[in-house]
Amino acid sequence: MTTQLTPREVMTMSSTIHFRIDEETKRLAMQAAERQQMSLTELMRQRAEELAAEERRYQNSEHEGWLETQIAQAFSRHDADEGEYISNDDMESRMNTLKQQAMRGKREHQG
Repeated sequence: MTTQLTPREVMTMSSTIHFRIDEETKRLAMQAAERQQMSLTELMRQRAEELAAEERRYQNSEHEGWLETQIAQAFSRHDADEGEYISNDDMESRMNTLKQQAMRGKREHQG
């Protein structure tokens, strides 16, 4: 029995992977897929999705490590009294200026 894809799953697929393997590897992989009642394509898609999920977890942990470092550095600057403290109004003004610059940059690149 093979698993049927929903129309949504088919629509979200936009890439194809082609690779070469020797005949013995292909034969054994096909047998493994049949034993799991899947096509070789379905099994390889599942394995690729597992690899992608593993990479997402890795990248997230890398980001978490980076974020922890940034937080530790911010506290170190605070403890060393190296911070710059501004009023809420000043912060709002600076953020609005940055947002306007970003919007101008977007429009220039879209042109």
